[in-house]
Amino acid sequence: MESQPGTILSTLLKKRLKTLGYPSLRKFHADRPGLGLSYEVLRQVVYGGHIPRPETLFRILGSMQFSSSQVRKICGMHYGDYLPISSVATDASLPYPAQAGAGNPESPTDPGTSYPAERSRQENEPSSAPLEEPGEILSRLRASLQRIPVSGNEDFWEMVESLARIAEQKVRRSAGRQAEQPLLFAGEPEAIYQFLVRKNRIPPFLSRGENLTFDFVDGIDYRDRFRGALLGSAVGEALGTVTQGLTPRDVQELFGELDSLPVVATARRAAAPHDSLLLSVARSLLPDGLLDPERTANAIARAGRRDDPPGLAVFARNLLERGLPWHEAGENAPESMPAVLVLPLALLRAGNFRRLKLEAGILVSLTHTHPTAIAGAIAQACAVARILHTPATSLDVISFPRALSPVVAGIEPERGTRPRIGRSVTTVGRKLGAEVPALLLRRAPVQEMQETLGNGTAAHEGIPFALGCFLRSPGEFAEAVVPAARHGGDARAVAAMAGALCGAYIGESGIPERFLARLPGRRELGEAAEGLLALARRDG
Repeated sequence: MESQPGTILSTLLKKRLKTLGYPSLRKFHADRPGLGLSYEVLRQVVYGGHIPRPETLFRILGSMQFSSSQVRKICGMHYGDYLPISSVATDASLPYPAQAGAGNPESPTDPGTSYPAERSRQENEPSSAPLEEPGEILSRLRASLQRIPVSGNEDFWEMVESLARIAEQKVRRSAGRQAEQPLLFAGEPEAIYQFLVRKNRIPPFLSRGENLTFDFVDGIDYRDRFRGALLGSAVGEALGTVTQGLTPRDVQELFGELDSLPVVATARRAAAPHDSLLLSVARSLLPDGLLDPERTANAIARAGRRDDPPGLAVFARNLLERGLPWHEAGENAPESMPAVLVLPLALLRAGNFRRLKLEAGILVSLTHTHPTAIAGAIAQACAVARILHTPATSLDVISFPRALSPVVAGIEPERGTRPRIGRSVTTVGRKLGAEVPALLLRRAPVQEMQETLGNGTAAHEGIPFALGCFLRSPGEFAEAVVPAARHGGDARAVAAMAGALCGAYIGESGIPERFLARLPGRRELGEAAEGLLALARRDG
């Protein structure tokens, strides 16, 4: 198999670092203060396999003392403007692609490395091997430790007794969970909701908030819009994945204007060809149009990636490695990623507000039980469903976020942990009802919106910022989604949410082909969207 160009470039640069005698990239960067690039940009190019814009690559190659002929061939390899790729192999001064990874001065498991193409799928996926039952562990301990005398080993035997007590407690808890399962799988989401409320896994959100009306409207091409929502979200996630955690300046140095899907996004997905999170959730809903919590939780966990946010990664480990049941595996983290995963459900229940809100809260609680994560995901799901039924050119950008605020009212705590101070806390509902409309009313630039709302991993930052990016330019996909990715931060989730909203409004036909041409899984996402539409019309 031919090596990815990004892997070849990374190999060349790491070999050159070794040739120049530098033990680390940070030392190389510190010795060149006039380079004009941040260390993060260098790290993304050298270790992350990113292909920057030509001007940035010229500066990096020049600082590493490549000859002019080598610069021409390296640039021709990646931009096609100098020499064909096949000519690279004829130059003895450049290593062959097959030598990728040879002589690396840094370990390939460097924390900054992002999805090298040579990594196998098995390293990216959590192990699915079932754990042994606690009772079996306890019996094996007792059988294997009989020959160890107690005298002289008192501390050891005290530890063994503690482990035995923990194992017995796990056995009792496991038996209790099995007894609860028949109640859960009666099949009705209302019963599951009541069970989760009783277990304090979710707040009682269903009786709070204003009802919205979701009705299919004549004259709207729902096939185009459903496909646009899933594809737009996938494009936004692909754009945001490569800019996650970067600053706007670093994004500019690496990708320029980011006016199409970066090649590195395709290389990453080629290294991890299994289904995306979005497609996995959609497929878990498609067989019967029902939200089966156990089926969906397993689909999300098995589609996990190495760059998933901490809460999602811990959930996958809880479910697949620690063996926790789906209703105990979720983390109490206020992240925005659940608002991305709820999109297929928003399409499935696009004609039924109450069921959408009910099942959106259940789906979010599988991975995140924090009230802010639940409120944010419900707001995003309702926003997508409302956009689907909004005729073109009739969107009121000021009243739209205000209408979403009552839907999530009361889900999040309105006061801090010390009531005597009386300090209000920032919530998703507060930002949607007041701050986002105020910024839109005075047509604030994206930079000001980012500074005011934030774009971190917390749902009360990412979700309002994504909605603000969309409402500034609802009819232009690039104007709505690219700024969400270019501002870094939690760009993967923010750009995915902005892409879902914009795609649901303008449809697949309104998304520029330059963003869709290299999108992995385009056909599968389109088919899933059409399947969800058929089920949504039946449900509505």
